[in-house]
Amino acid sequence: MARNISGLLLCMLFCLPVIAENIPREHVFVFERSTNTNYVCYDINLTNDGLNLDEPLKIYWVLGGETRTEGLTFLDSRMAFGIKVIDKKKDEATVHLVAYKKLPLRICKLKGKWVAIVRKNGRNIIVKKFYARMKTGIYMRCEYVDIYGTDADTEQEVHERITP
Repeated sequence: MARNISGLLLCMLFCLPVIAENIPREHVFVFERSTNTNYVCYDINLTNDGLNLDEPLKIYWVLGGETRTEGLTFLDSRMAFGIKVIDKKKDEATVHLVAYKKLPLRICKLKGKWVAIVRKNGRNIIVKKFYARMKTGIYMRCEYVDIYGTDADTEQEVHERITP
């Protein structure tokens, strides 16, 4: 029994950090929720010719305290965290989250870095993170979504709230 426990501890010490190191650390943006520590990553999706205009972002979950990744489920991609491309240009795409069509995100290169820009309250915001405050109960629902980012013109930190 003690041998099994020590083997498990060794695996936790040495195996999990190796898995976690494979998770990219730079994302276009992430989407977190109040329900747990899992989050959805949105990474740029490039081809040999530049931005993949049909699927400009690779989207996946980071789970288990950043120990593993997993693709979105069918329902995740169709009803919550997936995106829909609404406009395409050379090396630029405009998308929206399927759960909230009122906020277009422009995926483009700015100062040599791929970013997602939203226009909210008269300013262009480079999105770093969305955070959804969820109300749990019989049915889970979203109370609000916070946008965290940087003002594209002034480079000041920005926090905006969306209420459904």
